[in-house]
Amino acid sequence: MTDIDELPPYRAVLVVDTQEFGGHSDRGQAALADAIPEVLALAFERAGLGHVWREALFPHDTGDGFGLGFATRHLPAVVMRFFGSLQEVLAERDTRWPAVGRRVRLRMRASLHVGPVRDPGPAAVGSAVITTHRLLDAPEVRDLLARSDPAQTFLVVALSQRIFEDVLRTEYALLPPSLLVARRVEVKEYSGTVHLYVPRPSGDLLTHGFGDGPVVPDPPRPAATTNVITGGAFDTAIQIGHLHGDLRREQG
Repeated sequence: MTDIDELPPYRAVLVVDTQEFGGHSDRGQAALADAIPEVLALAFERAGLGHVWREALFPHDTGDGFGLGFATRHLPAVVMRFFGSLQEVLAERDTRWPAVGRRVRLRMRASLHVGPVRDPGPAAVGSAVITTHRLLDAPEVRDLLARSDPAQTFLVVALSQRIFEDVLRTEYALLPPSLLVARRVEVKEYSGTVHLYVPRPSGDLLTHGFGDGPVVPDPPRPAATTNVITGGAFDTAIQIGHLHGDLRREQG
């Protein structure tokens, strides 16, 4: 190991994988593996982000999915446009599977994170890459596909807390906060907050929401102050704040 005296560049990291990939036959797995880069490339193109796909950093095939890095300046556009586009492409692709077998269905989990990544070649190194993969494995993320209609919901997304803070809370990406649900997750050595997003919710997700896990609370508001009034019965008191109920002066 050599001494490192420079922080690696910050990269956006996107990873997708396929639901129940190992449960398909060899022929089905081959069909899915061939389709994954095709649907990703088409989704980027439709979102007007074809250059992000073509210029991808450290693209890597994971067997049942795909991962890539890209420049952080593209994050707002990816958050706002890519995931909706990917849901549409997957839904269209689903109509073509009967030729292979109706049991074959391409449904995906996607995770997006950002952080310093050392990428000297095709193998990127860094905790940011590991975290992105961990988010995919969170039970809270897997549960969203399991509880949705497989003929309607083809994509669920896990956005890291860093993405939320840097891209959404700053309003560089104008994705309505009401479309996201924050959850605390623990996967292997990773523990943190994930923001769940489903471009097209269906099934039990519409009836019961995104799960019964703990919602990450908002920062506590300052405690209300209590005013104490002293003095005689006919002294004048001025209260600044909120009044509740009737304010009447009783005659002695």
